[in-house]
Amino acid sequence: MTRRIGGAGTGPSPLSRSARTTPPPAPKGALKNTAATASTNLREARYESRFEETDAARPKPQAEGAKAGAKAGARAGAKAGARAGAAAPKEAPKLPADVRKTLDQQLALHPKNSAACKTLNALAASPGFQGMKEADQQKLLKYVGGTNLDLSGPARSALDKKLGSDAFKKADAGKQTAQLQKFLTDQPATPDVVAPQKDAFKDKRLPYKLHGPSNVKDIAFQGGKADAVKYEVEVDGKKIPVYLPKKADKTSTHSIDEVAKGLAALPKSSRALVKEVLVEGKPNPDDAYWAKEYNDPNFSSYMTAGADGVINVYPSKPKQSQDYLDGTMIHETGHTLSIKQWGDSDSDKRWDGWKAAIKSDGIVPSKYAKAAPGEDFGETLQLYQQVKGTPKEAEVRAMMPERFKIIDSLLAEKPKP
Repeated sequence: MTRRIGGAGTGPSPLSRSARTTPPPAPKGALKNTAATASTNLREARYESRFEETDAARPKPQAEGAKAGAKAGARAGAKAGARAGAAAPKEAPKLPADVRKTLDQQLALHPKNSAACKTLNALAASPGFQGMKEADQQKLLKYVGGTNLDLSGPARSALDKKLGSDAFKKADAGKQTAQLQKFLTDQPATPDVVAPQKDAFKDKRLPYKLHGPSNVKDIAFQGGKADAVKYEVEVDGKKIPVYLPKKADKTSTHSIDEVAKGLAALPKSSRALVKEVLVEGKPNPDDAYWAKEYNDPNFSSYMTAGADGVINVYPSKPKQSQDYLDGTMIHETGHTLSIKQWGDSDSDKRWDGWKAAIKSDGIVPSKYAKAAPGEDFGETLQLYQQVKGTPKEAEVRAMMPERFKIIDSLLAEKPKP
């Protein structure tokens, strides 16, 4: 369960576990971690990704802004005005009252984006949409109707192409409904991984102090024992040990300042789960196992964590961005949190609530989240923290209400030791 290095300018294609519903066992030869004794041999991980490094790799959302807004025709009334004159159907589609209310709410989010309004109105007017179950109509509108660039923007752009295709326009109502249902199930525009928008954590980063360095011998890195340089990163009164190899390639290995910034950007609830960080000088020795497990010869770990609260960060070429490091640390603390709460195997009954929430919500935060419930938790937690306190929170919460409720509850609890 890790992220691999993608090709230049391309995003990765994380492979699912096919029929597996529980994490594969850890490799037999896996080294035990450093100063702490892990309560489990399983170390959850993420792929390395080029997805966040290039705008060209991101799905393109429909544009918001004045230029798009200038194209919108005016209509009387606040609700009607949000529908953008030229985009509105000649006759209002016959929809259940609650679905009509959701449509109006989504349209109102785009007063300056006629393209978004046109897509939403075309969807609502289609016989295929009107043939969907009401619950699925609600999910689809909330999925494609938001202004967030994480999920809704790319999804709406993909839906617009589908609605304009001959395969859809020439289909009868039943076949249109099937196509829309498949779109909602497959979510083809979903990003490969949850990746922060640029500077997503800049304003959330707390001040930090560095203590050290000091030289230490025979630290048990995942790649083997080696002498190391030890720092302590102090954030909000908590000191977190960070070990770096004495000999490391600076072009592929994160510096102490980059790691410190990542720790300082963590929400307090996530930072409380971190016991120490090991910046590895060598690739994860378990990569060969995972490459075989996922049938991916290019498999390469970026970051791993377990119930012990130890985070391992592996080298990558080119080195990952600060934004990506910040976000991935949240994902990894999600593994620590979920394993402490529900165990390291998602076949454990304690995972049933989260699995039920995944099924109920229907919308996934990323393709990588489909790999396992544990990865879904890590990805959802990262997205939760990225949008928390922003205007986008309500939109994303509406797409994943049950999982967000569980996270709300977990973060309100006192962390388990």
